[in-house]
Amino acid sequence: MLKRAIVLLALALIAIVGFVEIFVIADTPADDAAEFFFTRLAYTENGSRGWGRFVPKNFRCPEFGGGNFFPQQGVGWSMDSPGADCKYMGGIQRLTNLRVYPNPNMIRISNEIFKFPYAYMVEPGGLDLTDEEVKILREYLERGGFLHADDFWGLREKANFQWNMRRVFPEYPMEVLPLSHPVFHTFFDIDQIIQIPGERAGCYGGPTYERYDDRDPRIYGISDDKGRLMVVATYNSDLGDAWEYMDEKCYPEKYSGQAYRLGMNFIIYAMTH
Repeated sequence: MLKRAIVLLALALIAIVGFVEIFVIADTPADDAAEFFFTRLAYTENGSRGWGRFVPKNFRCPEFGGGNFFPQQGVGWSMDSPGADCKYMGGIQRLTNLRVYPNPNMIRISNEIFKFPYAYMVEPGGLDLTDEEVKILREYLERGGFLHADDFWGLREKANFQWNMRRVFPEYPMEVLPLSHPVFHTFFDIDQIIQIPGERAGCYGGPTYERYDDRDPRIYGISDDKGRLMVVATYNSDLGDAWEYMDEKCYPEKYSGQAYRLGMNFIIYAMTH
């Protein structure tokens, strides 16, 4: 609880800093005494969205003193990584002085997950959880963990994610979260849901949706029987791309700013509920 209080206090410093300061390198590299880890889940995949891969053990984010920014970006569970992870953590540290882990924190769904109160899952349209992963993920979320699922589009990918979540929690439905939900007001007040597109649509125009069978953005949630939100899913949006390309001049601030505000709210909720 003390660590959660520290995180909340540190994040509150955002109020006195403009978003424009996100677009610079974090001042001081974090060390092993990190207060927050951006934890990306390396889940079992069906291959429909590619196959994820881990970054080398010696990789260090450029925002924290590493080398060239864009190594080859991943696909599948590692989509947009390490760029999105590095940019997002660099922004959080720059805005809050919160000491963050300076490298991508990629873990399999194993007992290691219990070390981290927040976990991020991308491209769950390719999710294919094993029975063991289902068991571990359920226990993790029941014990207070929080999962953010991002970047899945259209009815087929939504159905795949929903089916896997039903295996984890057959008793709890996945429901659209109303804007009155506390997760939209933990720090920033989110008063509308906008579609956050990938880089191509954001920079060069055209449709911001990626599938014609269901075009509207929605944010879903799965809550326990006490009303605590355990899973949040940003459907028909790509927060990862908005984090990754936030300092590209062509990528609109209205998208990157919204992605940061949502992401910060999710983190604060995860650390305080």
